[in-house]
Amino acid sequence: MVRSSSSSANTQHVPSDVCAKLTTVNRNGRKEVLLLSFSRPLIIGRNPAVCSYIVSEPVVSSVHCKLYAVRSSNGGVIVSCQDLSSNGLYLNRHWIRGSSVIVMDGDTLQIPSSQTFTCVHTHHTSVRDNSAVFESTPISNQSLGQWMVTSHMLGSGSFATVRLAMDTSQSARRQVACKTIKRKKSDTRGAILKEVKILGALNHPNINRVYDVVSDSTHMHIFLELCTGGDLFSYVAHYEDKEYRLCEGETQYIMYQLLQGLEYLHSRSIAHRDLKPENILLYSPGPYPRIQIADFGLARPQSHEETLNVCGTVPYLPPEGILALDNKYMGYVGIPADCWSAGVIMFLMLSGRHPFDYGVIPSDSDWPTSPVFKSHACDSQYWLSSAQNDDVVKRRIIDGDVEYSQHIWKPIPHAQKLCDWLLSPDPQSRATVYDALDSKWIRGDLNELTAAYHKRMNTR
Repeated sequence: MVRSSSSSANTQHVPSDVCAKLTTVNRNGRKEVLLLSFSRPLIIGRNPAVCSYIVSEPVVSSVHCKLYAVRSSNGGVIVSCQDLSSNGLYLNRHWIRGSSVIVMDGDTLQIPSSQTFTCVHTHHTSVRDNSAVFESTPISNQSLGQWMVTSHMLGSGSFATVRLAMDTSQSARRQVACKTIKRKKSDTRGAILKEVKILGALNHPNINRVYDVVSDSTHMHIFLELCTGGDLFSYVAHYEDKEYRLCEGETQYIMYQLLQGLEYLHSRSIAHRDLKPENILLYSPGPYPRIQIADFGLARPQSHEETLNVCGTVPYLPPEGILALDNKYMGYVGIPADCWSAGVIMFLMLSGRHPFDYGVIPSDSDWPTSPVFKSHACDSQYWLSSAQNDDVVKRRIIDGDVEYSQHIWKPIPHAQKLCDWLLSPDPQSRATVYDALDSKWIRGDLNELTAAYHKRMNTR
């Protein structure tokens, strides 16, 4: 017996947040259409108590797979399928088991010896910066040794593109991300390999892993662990709580992971130097996510030493970094800068707005105050995006005055104390990752955090 609580092929009323359809033909020869929305995952399996689509066949697990629709920070949509079965799934005839995969428009999912589902993306959002996020491109599939790089674009920027790829080795058969960097004539191999050398030596569950590097005279292809849950910015921005903020427990769990990853880096004298929610990826969709720190293009070894080379994103730079931007003789240290950025991210998750990059320009008091997330659909990543507004943000960071709304922060004094410590204007008195991990906010729930952490990190 097959039962669908989603839709039939003749459904007339489609919810506005539906972003994909799965078409299938059941054992009775009837075509059925399952709707996937941002607000509700689609669960396929035998158990009618928990599944939204029932396939009552012995080869089907109680909960065989779960599909999520996830918004991306670039305006696209990710359809992610998590296999929870005992015998796996076929994605475009490639067998997968116990992992999450990205399902593109036109892809097929098959339960072994059972039904096949064809995915059709219906969500069409204009993508900022002309990035063809999660859409096909004219580029044909490319074979690079054991790697098959597909035409499906996951993201693009000024210096690199990221495409979906497949590890075709018999022992793996997994999806990965392929970051392709186009070389310039002025590039040296040593400079191009900086990110690869840093990442290749790292092995931590909260750091995006490098599997392999393939290079030629024109391009470098970096094969990375695939995260299917989007990024932290999008997760918070589209959180079901209309105040655009996470609860204390989920923020605490995410911060614990972020601090674990930073402790691993800082103990090796490596600073990320561009920590922001867009560079924190969710390993798979769902609440209380496992996170990974990604995009190490600006990372620096020996980062306990001062550098004159200021880099990063202005709203996440510390005061000493802002001052060094306008004074070429001033420097700053990368490790305390990471801790400041972590404090900004913590504030943002708990309050739903950036502590310094928010929607009031001092010269225009008629503009309403609004959290940065409420303007997420604007053309720019931040509401304050112009050079003039960047100057406003810089002044606010240097002044260092953070306003803690009492209705949010008064019930969580230990969280406020840690956030304030991480946002200390003086890098010498700013909390380190070791201080943060030893804070009352973390230590108060350390047993629960540690148990949840080890259970989740061991789930691959």
